[in-house]
Amino acid sequence: MIQINLLPHREAAKKVRKETFMASCLLSAIAGAAIAGGIYLFFQTLIADQENANRMIEQENARLKDQIKEVANIEAEIAALKARQEAVENLQSERNLPVELLNEIVQETPNGSYVTSLNKTAKTVALMGIAQSNQTVADLLRNITDDMPWDSKPQLVETKVAKINLGANRERQAFGYSLNFGLNKKGADEESSGAKK
Repeated sequence: MIQINLLPHREAAKKVRKETFMASCLLSAIAGAAIAGGIYLFFQTLIADQENANRMIEQENARLKDQIKEVANIEAEIAALKARQEAVENLQSERNLPVELLNEIVQETPNGSYVTSLNKTAKTVALMGIAQSNQTVADLLRNITDDMPWDSKPQLVETKVAKINLGANRERQAFGYSLNFGLNKKGADEESSGAKK
């Protein structure tokens, strides 16, 4: 029997398999590194794009905040101008009020009633006077309610017996009265209640 030494052939085949395995491992490592690098670059690109988008959003937010401040300033200016306009309109509408008030009081005061004091504060008038009778005071209240161009709603504060000195030791009994009434425009309450609805 012939004995053949196959050992170098086996070693050569083993060496080839080992080199093939090493080459495939090296190629796999290179391919894995390339894939990992590609994925890393892909995600870095996504992150950079998102950071750019975030910067743009922050810039737009800052610009919008500036615009909101400008709008708020403009609204404040508009409110101030409206307040000024309203003040001017109120002054204009109330410019003749004292004359109108005195004229109306003269017209609505019945015979036998005399005004001794008249005080106006804002939209309220305090009126004091002397009347011949309580009926005259009632007539004055009715005239103020019905005939004045304002929504007056008069309130009688008090009425009391007073004496009028006629001179030369002569006195006459009269009734002192005190009342308050408002100077609200007629229909103002209806407008405000209509606006609330």
